[in-house]
Amino acid sequence: MRYHTLAVTVLATALAVAGPTARQAPYRTLNDTFDPPRVADPKTWGRRAEHLREHILASAGLMPLPERTPLQPRIFGEVKHADYAVSKVYFQSLPGFLVTGNLYRPAGDGPFPAILSPHGHWAYGRLENTALASVPGRAINLARQGFVVFSYDMIGYVDSQQIPHTFGGRREHLWGLSLAGLQLWNAIRALDFLETLPYVRRDAIGATGASGGGTQTFLLAAVDPRVAVAAPVNMISLHMQGGCLCENPPGLRLDTTNVELAASIAPRPLLMVSATGDWTKNTLEHEYPAVRQIYTLLGAPDRVHAVRFEADHNYHRESREAMYAWMARWLQDAPADVRRPERSFSPGAPADLLVFHMRPVPAGLVTPSELTHNWIAAARRQLAASPPEVAARALRHVLGFADPRPSPAGVSAPARKKAVLVAGTDPALDEHLRAAGFAVHPIAFTPFDHGAAGRIRHFETYNRTAASQRVADIVKAVQSNPGAAVVAAGDAALAGLLAAAIAAPPVAVLDVDRFDSTGDEGFLERLYIPGLRRAGDLQTAAAMYAGRLAIHNAGLEFTLAGVTSRQTRMTPQEIGQLLLSAR
Repeated sequence: MRYHTLAVTVLATALAVAGPTARQAPYRTLNDTFDPPRVADPKTWGRRAEHLREHILASAGLMPLPERTPLQPRIFGEVKHADYAVSKVYFQSLPGFLVTGNLYRPAGDGPFPAILSPHGHWAYGRLENTALASVPGRAINLARQGFVVFSYDMIGYVDSQQIPHTFGGRREHLWGLSLAGLQLWNAIRALDFLETLPYVRRDAIGATGASGGGTQTFLLAAVDPRVAVAAPVNMISLHMQGGCLCENPPGLRLDTTNVELAASIAPRPLLMVSATGDWTKNTLEHEYPAVRQIYTLLGAPDRVHAVRFEADHNYHRESREAMYAWMARWLQDAPADVRRPERSFSPGAPADLLVFHMRPVPAGLVTPSELTHNWIAAARRQLAASPPEVAARALRHVLGFADPRPSPAGVSAPARKKAVLVAGTDPALDEHLRAAGFAVHPIAFTPFDHGAAGRIRHFETYNRTAASQRVADIVKAVQSNPGAAVVAAGDAALAGLLAAAIAAPPVAVLDVDRFDSTGDEGFLERLYIPGLRRAGDLQTAAAMYAGRLAIHNAGLEFTLAGVTSRQTRMTPQEIGQLLLSAR
């Protein structure tokens, strides 16, 4: 196989930050081709990168981070070899929920640098050992080279059997609970675990994985600065963003791509490994130059590097050797031209690696339904205890309005203090408002094609739901009509309250049509936006809104702390008088 590398000349002309531009289609998909990010200056990129890192956490349901409950780690069954040892490990990332894997340790007392090793979607998970990919092979060779390695299971693979790799649904997503988010949390807790080991250097931890393990690597490195060096393999692409549920938390890629997400690791060292036989075949021509431009702006062009191999989707020997050298350079102070050839190895007998081989699983482990129940209970406690600004930032991410880049809508529009934006209202009300001297503007809603949306894999990762799109349409209308009031009814009123938290109209009069805010059913039926309940939903929106809020037709099951809601419907005359009094 031929080995390629690349030296790139950074563009002399700085361009403004530009998000990805998908081909013209009704909805974004994971296989669209996107433009690379273009960055003007370090300050602009710093704001964008901070947004991206926070957005990863919010989309994964990890904002705020869950409580770091005791890991209760167990390390046992050590098998010693001449120059390394391997043990079995499990610990609890959440109460009653296990992370399982193997710990590879060099000979000697250390302290050693460490590598976190997620495996990706190989048939045998962390035990995969073929010419195309060997997870034990890279762990053994890294251990021989002086690294502690923790090779752990993706959810539903090998020893991790509490919940399947298909876990999650609409209710879980409402509360920010997803397979992808759980795996990211497991990775964060795996770093916590490595830090408990006295023979690990806490300032020298790297991460590497291929395919889905590559996605885990760059998402973890983006959000957790304890990852000092990252080497995601065969995953950072502008035309395929990851095909598995565990790579697609809802909302993650509404306006970004894997390239931007991985670039947010800068200026920490990043190795981009690609192959001619998969979606990373153009890395040297497209993705790497974009990432290197960002590293160059930050004064660290030597901290990003790219290699490409003539191979199918893989983590084969040549890819591993490139990673060994990169980790040695940055975690062991080896010279830039260091080489670390792989030595032959035996992967070990399954009985020596399987955590629960001839061993019962611990008592007290949670079922999928218990995990969901516990997650929601913990989220409720966090909402009650966290500063309001945390929930407000999370809600902005959930609604897709946390990006620091300015919106072009309404920048030069004059204030329209006698304008009223209406949605879902009765024609008689609209006519009454016109007669009272108001300029009435119906809000134009984007048509939602449920059939087309249903045919797109991981639709919610790349696109707004119908309810989320209503929110965006109302935000756009308010921004385009500064000073206008919002009068809405039904589902549009629910979206209107969320939009008011973002766009801040001076007055919002909302007929919520007896929405039940006390349980999940109403949200699933009328206001389904992933992560909404985790961020405090309508309660957080009401706390964020500083204008005059009038909620009516609320019924008995609509409750917002600190907000007085009228149970009956207001008449057109009452609404008109309220709007006039607010001017």
